[in-house]
Amino acid sequence: MSEYEEIQISSLNTLLQKTINEPNYSSILIESNEFEDILRNISSKSPKIKPLSLLILTKLFENVQKNKDTLELFKHNNSKFIIKWLNSTKKQEKLYGYNALESLFQISSEIGSFILLKEGILEDIMDCVEFEPEEVQGAITEIISVACSQKECRALVATHCQNYLKSLMSSNNQKLKALAAVALTKILLDEKASEEQQNNNKISVIDENETLLSGLFQNMVLDTDSEATARIAAIEGLAYSSLKPAVKETITYHPTLLKEIFKLVKDSEKTNNTLFYGVAVILANITTYKKKMSESEEQFLKLKKMSGETLKIDLDPIDDDEYVINRTKQVMKSGVILPLITMSKNSSQAIRQLVAKVFLNLATDQSNRGAIVQQGGVKALIPLATKNSKEVTEPASQALAKIAITMDPNLAFRGERAADLVRPFLSLCQGGNELCQFEALMGLTNLGSFDNDIRMRIYDTKGIPIIENLQFSDNNMIRRAATECLCNMMFCEPVYDMYSDPETSSNKIKILVALSDVDDFETRRAASGTLAILSTSPDVCKMIVDRPRGIEILKELISEKSVEMQHRSAECFKNISKVSKEMCQRLVEEKVHETLNLLIKKCKAEPVVAIAVEALQEISKYDNLPNK
Repeated sequence: MSEYEEIQISSLNTLLQKTINEPNYSSILIESNEFEDILRNISSKSPKIKPLSLLILTKLFENVQKNKDTLELFKHNNSKFIIKWLNSTKKQEKLYGYNALESLFQISSEIGSFILLKEGILEDIMDCVEFEPEEVQGAITEIISVACSQKECRALVATHCQNYLKSLMSSNNQKLKALAAVALTKILLDEKASEEQQNNNKISVIDENETLLSGLFQNMVLDTDSEATARIAAIEGLAYSSLKPAVKETITYHPTLLKEIFKLVKDSEKTNNTLFYGVAVILANITTYKKKMSESEEQFLKLKKMSGETLKIDLDPIDDDEYVINRTKQVMKSGVILPLITMSKNSSQAIRQLVAKVFLNLATDQSNRGAIVQQGGVKALIPLATKNSKEVTEPASQALAKIAITMDPNLAFRGERAADLVRPFLSLCQGGNELCQFEALMGLTNLGSFDNDIRMRIYDTKGIPIIENLQFSDNNMIRRAATECLCNMMFCEPVYDMYSDPETSSNKIKILVALSDVDDFETRRAASGTLAILSTSPDVCKMIVDRPRGIEILKELISEKSVEMQHRSAECFKNISKVSKEMCQRLVEEKVHETLNLLIKKCKAEPVVAIAVEALQEISKYDNLPNK
């Protein structure tokens, strides 16, 4: 490294620290001479100067968003320098302009579009593009490709650049060819969406072009002799093409394509956002399940059909669950977990969000969960579920919940990791997605059944009111899962004490008694099991007996054919009978002794019979009370 380069790096580090630590410094820097240097340094070949310059520019944008005037100043000064360079006759200055504009598109598509959409800019660029040196043509094509991700720019590119892009398809420069193909794919997808809305017959031609381009992208990715930048551009194009159901199947079942893609991820730097984003999009498209329609949506469609209205609905069977499940299995066989772990460490939230979604898609099929754990997927998922925004944490947490439901927590989550899941699972419980609520409750139930430390973490994290609230859900499965989770929590001493305190828990016992009488067997089992545990407290016994139908509901449980229900009810009666003479009198008044006698005669489960006998012995201890 030269002395001059060391001075530049030192200066950029100073500017970066000021930008991070002194937000008000941003407006000063934007108007200083150093700002033009930062934009120019984006074209630097130095592996340290370019990333530092990009980071400063990114931090500046983050800071100026908070102030409208400063944001306008940022947009104006970027535009001023970039347009000056683009209008230059010097090759290097043009490269400064194109490279800076591309970076701005990556930082903020809004600011990139603001500059490119200025009147006459794109037209002027295209007027002389064919006479530019190949390096400048490459920079221009990259700008066009990046700009096509933005709707307004895409329309302008389609008008002014399409012929140029098509001409590049016969170029010997693989990078130019790949970038042009990516841009054309984005334009085609836009045209297809527009034509579908108009029910136009041009769709078949567009589909044919899409197929040709997706085949080109596959060949470019597989061409290991091509330079990495061309292959990465091809992956971006493949990401757009993979929206097409047939392309999803082709990518998945190609004998070597996925392995080559994963190898590129393995061999690349962690900061290669373009590659990682493209790969993450491909994997998300391949593994995403078709959205399920709600009952109201299905009813709405039926009414529309009955009215004779034509509906445009994508019914491609390749997107049905059966195909998606098979694709996830194939992706797992191709070794997807290691690339996902690598990409999960990337600083881009968009990439982390896609990675979390892919993990969730893979974990949806229960048969994949063991391999996800064995290959280290949980290690990547926990940081995604605990140290990110909601858009990332929610799918990552749901993936972990699915794993926690079906796998032994001692195998899936070692050490402190299981405790780290409590907060994200409780967060899912508080969201509006009913499937997430159900799976999070089931995950908490399974975790809590293995470890009292987990139960204490749930209690300390104020989880009990959250779980209790879901007992009032209109969804029967959520209500059941919440009750099962609370039943497990009774083995946590502070929770047991809370429910045993007559001053604070009367309503809690009331709810448990009521849920012991609902139609759903699993909910009755969980609620009555909770009462059986709590009935070791005399205060809880009194609260049960004081309920208008408390004793009657327990008698009905004994009358069920289920040995589990009989066991729970007999346990409650045994504990109630031990409280006092008054309690025994209440039981006799309700003819509980007769119910217990009948149970002893008919039940073949010795533990249940033993408990019933013990209850009758307690009742018979008091004078003037009928013997068993």
